[in-house]
Amino acid sequence: MSPEGQSGKGVPSQPSTLLERFSDFLPHSGLALDVACGNGRNALFLAGRGLSVVGIDRSWKAVAAGREDALRSNLKASFVQADLTRFALPENVFSVVICFKYRDPRLYPSLRAALRPGGLLIYETYTREHAISGLKPQNPAHLLERSELLQAFGNWEIIFYREVWRERGTASLVARKPFFTREC
Repeated sequence: MSPEGQSGKGVPSQPSTLLERFSDFLPHSGLALDVACGNGRNALFLAGRGLSVVGIDRSWKAVAAGREDALRSNLKASFVQADLTRFALPENVFSVVICFKYRDPRLYPSLRAALRPGGLLIYETYTREHAISGLKPQNPAHLLERSELLQAFGNWEIIFYREVWRERGTASLVARKPFFTREC
């Protein structure tokens, strides 16, 4: 890994800053899901903290890289190549669900259902304001509306929420699924 935290191929190898910042909230065991995991950098971080991890991504190349890194590091991480729009997540299975740089509002109900009561959600991606920066992604379908994550998960225990509108517009959410509610 280079000093800049990137693998030799220019792909980041360090976990997300948000994930590192809130790592004290992670359980020491259980099953975690990394949605749109890419090369698995965040999945491997979770596995290194004692969680068994499933990473899902549509890119076969990214999934293969994650598998290789997990094997090389002897970490409990499985990687699945799948289109998330056609992939059913099991309900009440995961202690942790993470999602970075991916947006599909149709997936929110599945993410809510996949987390066990008391489970932790860490989600961060780009907002519509990001398009102003001229950087990718630019497609509005891939960019969050203002307060979108709060609307989707706002009835959970919000541990941290932030939206940044300048430069690279992003929204970040850390939330815990309630143990008891009528609708989770």
